[in-house]
Amino acid sequence: MTSAEESAAGTESVVVDASVVGLGIVLRSLAPALEHVTLQQYRILVLLVTRGPMRAGDLADELGLLPSGITRMVDRLVRDDWVSRRVSGREVTVTAKPAATALVEQVLDRRAAEFRGALRRMSEDERRAVRRAAEALVRSATAAPLLDAHLLLGTHPQH
Repeated sequence: MTSAEESAAGTESVVVDASVVGLGIVLRSLAPALEHVTLQQYRILVLLVTRGPMRAGDLADELGLLPSGITRMVDRLVRDDWVSRRVSGREVTVTAKPAATALVEQVLDRRAAEFRGALRRMSEDERRAVRRAAEALVRSATAAPLLDAHLLLGTHPQH
């Protein structure tokens, strides 16, 4: 193996390790919410909280689900008082209730606090290096993984 190949392999290994750390933070921040809703239901709540009321068909399209699947999930979310549903003719609009907003915000706050803590334990030079590396990774990533992550994490794509 050449030194360039060894360097690339070492970089890949460190990036995978960093992604595992990040995933651990995300999972710990999400775990309390998953005691109340499924991961798919949480993704619906994230969309509704971050984008506002949506048509059920648009939710299905956004999440890559069949309309019947979204209907069942929305039924459960209505039953459990996370969302409200308004029917007008053939159009069904789903809106997050305050409890859903609070749930999503708690997840986001926990995640931000954990990342903030990790960054505070670094030197200023390390924080700058992490920022540069993270920006480069985001720039080089393809759209599909970023969209999936935004839907799960409740973040907005940066342009």
